[in-house]
Amino acid sequence: MLESLGIGPAEERLYADLLAHPGSTAEELAGRHPKLPELLASLRAGRLIRDDDGLLSAVPPALALQTTLDAQRLELERAAARVRELDRLHRATPDPFRRAPVEVVPGDEAHERLGVLLAATQHELRALDTPPYGKVLEPADAEPAVMSLQRGVRQRIVYDRAAVGEHELDTMLPGLAAGEEARVVGEVPLRLSIFDDRAAALPLRVGLVQTEGLLLVWPSSLLDALIALFERVWDSALPLILDETTTAGGEADDDRTLIALLAAGMGDQAIARHLGISLRTVGRRVQRVQNDLNAATRFQAGVAVGIQLAEQGRIHGPKTV
Repeated sequence: MLESLGIGPAEERLYADLLAHPGSTAEELAGRHPKLPELLASLRAGRLIRDDDGLLSAVPPALALQTTLDAQRLELERAAARVRELDRLHRATPDPFRRAPVEVVPGDEAHERLGVLLAATQHELRALDTPPYGKVLEPADAEPAVMSLQRGVRQRIVYDRAAVGEHELDTMLPGLAAGEEARVVGEVPLRLSIFDDRAAALPLRVGLVQTEGLLLVWPSSLLDALIALFERVWDSALPLILDETTTAGGEADDDRTLIALLAAGMGDQAIARHLGISLRTVGRRVQRVQNDLNAATRFQAGVAVGIQLAEQGRIHGPKTV
């Protein structure tokens, strides 16, 4: 019964005998236990018996065995945790011989699976970003992406106007400062993340948050189509230019921020929230920017600003605006 603790059947019988008959002598035990010297040596090595001038007694199990049992239980828990970790790695690694092209991930596993995929990405992350997010975005939410950038992973992200409107500047600037290549369009068809060329993640249905579940698409013609979709949206998008100068303070710096947000297609209310000014002031400054750019509409002003920034070399990657 105690083999898992390193105690064989013969040692266990002798240990139980000494629990029942404390203070026994070797002579008394010899008749009941063959090979007594070897058994006693084994129990002494395991610190399971005491010898008081030839009188042998068993150390109480709560002292002698519970510590060993607790240590083994801890090791088993660590082994179980490692098995779960390896299983997640197994499920996150594409294998054309065992995996269907599309995998459904329950909502309670979605965040963890995305983290595993991002950590395993070696070359490039491509994403289309649009609400809903399921939570208020915070600067800490950008940390995994920033760490990926610092590992040398290229990131190309296309935000739609609704996404830019929901992000606060302090949730976007860390990634952009670390090298994220960002563009913006009026609307993206769905929320999508592509990890290298080996996996893509998208919601179960357009408009659902990740906690409702994910579809993971593995190497297949469907993944090829999603990659082509991203590239088409990327080619049609305008540069999103936000950097530390947009938070420097002062009216001149606010105008630079306004121009950047205008180029991103952000609405008056979102611009007012970012700059901490009234809607009326936003309208007045937008009109001034339009006049300076000879633009008849906000859209024309945004396009003009995007083209100017691209020509000045302020976007990364191909300038396909």
